[in-house]
Amino acid sequence: MKCANCGTESDGRFCPSCGSSLEPGRCPECRANLVPGARFCTQCGAVVRAGAKDRGGNPNLPWYIAGGVLLLLVVILLVPMLMDGDAGTAQAPFAPAGATGTPPPLTGTPRENADRLFERVMTAHERGDTAEALRFAPMAVQAYDMAAPLDDDGLFHLATIHVVAGNYDAARTTAERILTGSPDHLLGLAVAGEAAELANDAAAARSYYRRFLDAYDSEMARGLPEYQNHARTLPELRQAAERVTGG
Repeated sequence: MKCANCGTESDGRFCPSCGSSLEPGRCPECRANLVPGARFCTQCGAVVRAGAKDRGGNPNLPWYIAGGVLLLLVVILLVPMLMDGDAGTAQAPFAPAGATGTPPPLTGTPRENADRLFERVMTAHERGDTAEALRFAPMAVQAYDMAAPLDDDGLFHLATIHVVAGNYDAARTTAERILTGSPDHLLGLAVAGEAAELANDAAAARSYYRRFLDAYDSEMARGLPEYQNHARTLPELRQAAERVTGG
């Protein structure tokens, strides 16, 4: 029997080339027997199937259409979640100074998109929306991985996201990457101290925060761009250091 779909000869129930059934079916309208591969019923004229050739000769077209629909759904669901910045709400303390409530566009560089997700995570965290912060944290971590190599400011963002997500070991490891090149870096010491405190490592937390306080004035005098970006955050980090160290 010749396959109506690809023309291959076969004696089996299915075509060995394309897998099409070689057995007759029944008309969905009148239930009459159909010739294998028939597109119309010979009894009532009802349309049975569109046929491979009517679909441009590509039997995989339905799968392409399904994939396109799935991709469209992902875009429809994900983009609004990322684009609806919290305009009009209080800015998260960790957001760079001068930033607005609406994060930068998705069409930015990998680093800009990573910073945008950082702001989203921190804004949700500061307003107490733990579910949203935890939902976006893995996306932000992956975004910073894609934006590598990171400067000290980017590493601080990444370490802070790990803290929010409860990954304290990863946060300290990331902070130490900052401190390897700049042992007195205030942001690196602060996020390492916070991670140690939350992990119940009181001795390490006091050590990091004591180093933070000892270096505070001299480091602030350096006027690093990341210190300027987080100018509103640093006094709060100093308060945390004083609390843990007892002044």
